[in-house]
Amino acid sequence: MNTYVRHYVMEGLLATPQALAALTQEITAAELDARPDPERFTLREVICHLADWEPIWLGRLQRIVTEDQPLMENIDEGELAITRRYAEQDFAEQLVRFTEGRAALVAYLRSLEPEQWERIGRHNLWKTITVDGFAALILGHDGYHVRQFASP
Repeated sequence: MNTYVRHYVMEGLLATPQALAALTQEITAAELDARPDPERFTLREVICHLADWEPIWLGRLQRIVTEDQPLMENIDEGELAITRRYAEQDFAEQLVRFTEGRAALVAYLRSLEPEQWERIGRHNLWKTITVDGFAALILGHDGYHVRQFASP
């Protein structure tokens, strides 16, 4: 991924919290807690999920940059939602936590040298993934969840 493309990936990563804030300005508690599918998170749970994943993403990126092809274990998202009681969390507080976590993640990515973007990590689902690929994965993950807010 060249510098030009990275710039747009970073802008996209920064835009996600702003987009979610705009999409939820007038959202009701009933809308936050509606479960469109028994297998999917409610919107309240989605924001908790996003907030929880920011330090996970950041930690994984840091490992890729500092370790030699680290293996990153899969995390059970459903178990995390139960353990951390997503359904009971305050939406506004979680949006702030997500926004702050995302700012830290982007600041870290901006601190990297060009060659560090090509470093490789390993995961049982993604196989090998570079920092570039990881940033794109996070942006795609964002898009999946922003779509949920755009059409609940």
